[in-house]
Amino acid sequence: MVLGGTSAARTAIARAFHRASPLSRGPFLSLDCARDEPVLWRALQQWLMPAGAHAEADPLGAIRGGMLFLDHVESLAPRSQRLLLMLSRRLQDEPGMATAWPAPARLAAGSAEDLSGTAGRWFSRDLFDCLDKIRVELPWESPLRGPAASARVRSAVIIPTSRQAPDR
Repeated sequence: MVLGGTSAARTAIARAFHRASPLSRGPFLSLDCARDEPVLWRALQQWLMPAGAHAEADPLGAIRGGMLFLDHVESLAPRSQRLLLMLSRRLQDEPGMATAWPAPARLAAGSAEDLSGTAGRWFSRDLFDCLDKIRVELPWESPLRGPAASARVRSAVIIPTSRQAPDR
């Protein structure tokens, strides 16, 4: 979970994690949940359907075996949060299946808001717990532009949470 900063800064952090991961050869896709929730909703429905039950093309099919970064996750409607929770649990429970089905192998999330205090009120506490395995907190006012950008990203605080899953 990447919290704070700008959208560009959160995406840069997620991309850096992807490049350093065993999945770095797979694709990386950043999706703005505030703008593209209908696309995510259709993809989640496709990914959670039984094999062979897909009636239409997967709108995010190119992400298979890679990392999907969901920015502005705080804007997701409850129905999308429920499907994302199902996918998150499936990825955690069946990590070997990630290459056998059309979903991404890894999910990461970013938020312009600190969800730790609001989870359970309007953002699903269970989804927050699934997504918050490693937390990166960026300075809240930090734009990722100009020569000081790398210094700002280096000032990020990485917080392993008590719910940290084994590295996959």
